[in-house]
Amino acid sequence: MDNSVKDILKRYDELEALILEQKIDEFSDRLDDVPPDDDSVSYDEYISLLAEDETKTATKELEETPDERLGGISLHDFFRNMTFEELAECLEYCALKLDRGVPESLIASLAEFPDTDRVSSYCSEVIGNNAWTEEEMRTEEAIFEIEFAKVKACFSVLIAKGDASFVKAVLDKFMSYPMTREFVAEAVAEYVEAFPEVAVPFVIELMEQNFGSGLTGPSEDLVIMLTAMGQKAPSEEIYQALRHAFRFMDNKIYAVICLADYGDKRAVDMFKNYINRNQKTITRDLFYEMMSGIQKLGGDISDIEDPFGDFTAKGGKL
Repeated sequence: MDNSVKDILKRYDELEALILEQKIDEFSDRLDDVPPDDDSVSYDEYISLLAEDETKTATKELEETPDERLGGISLHDFFRNMTFEELAECLEYCALKLDRGVPESLIASLAEFPDTDRVSSYCSEVIGNNAWTEEEMRTEEAIFEIEFAKVKACFSVLIAKGDASFVKAVLDKFMSYPMTREFVAEAVAEYVEAFPEVAVPFVIELMEQNFGSGLTGPSEDLVIMLTAMGQKAPSEEIYQALRHAFRFMDNKIYAVICLADYGDKRAVDMFKNYINRNQKTITRDLFYEMMSGIQKLGGDISDIEDPFGDFTAKGGKL
């Protein structure tokens, strides 16, 4: 890649980092005016989310504004004039070298590239051949988090071009590992959840295949993915899958959190029945998570017997 192109990419990366910094400062000054709705989100996280959201809008405008240093065209048009090889090279350079990662306009230019089969083939190669765990890294010098950024960038391209054809393959590959890093699971979830009509049946099928093994490792992430998709488009099939996940999961706290987030009030009776049947064996953490879930679903907790005495000692308040 020509050094002049690298300089352009670095300059936009620095500008967009400055925009983010300015947005964080703006929202920090208004901290008392914008408290988070979710008690589980810290103020710092909330401010970062707001700033990131506004930064995306501002950087999109920046990347679509004519730039004299680009000959009077925008960064988006600059990418549109590139060959496929140049676009792919830019994507990998940005993923590996830039703090802000791949510009949205570069993602869009690849998604809009006329030879759609070539784009899909390239994404398939990157997703399939790059490491998804540290153990798969070919060189000790490379940093896994940075290397996987190429895979994440290709997920973004596929989402932008509306290509759901890799959902099953991505899920199968993800499930082939006993455990993955959190950022890998998040990248997979972002792609899978972008195509719920395609993904939901595959996710439920994989969950059912792993009921017998306690839904551990990546199976826990499947339950989280299904919940996220179900929140946007609830269905009886999704609720029943989450209900069965609660029954079979070794770590039932995951299932409780997901059922509470999903929002079906039928889970209240299920939680209460479980507490009543397991007074002598339920753990304190699971008990309190279920009590919290019942309240989140609008259920009454006054008739629940507390096996630990903590709830009663606090006068019936969590």
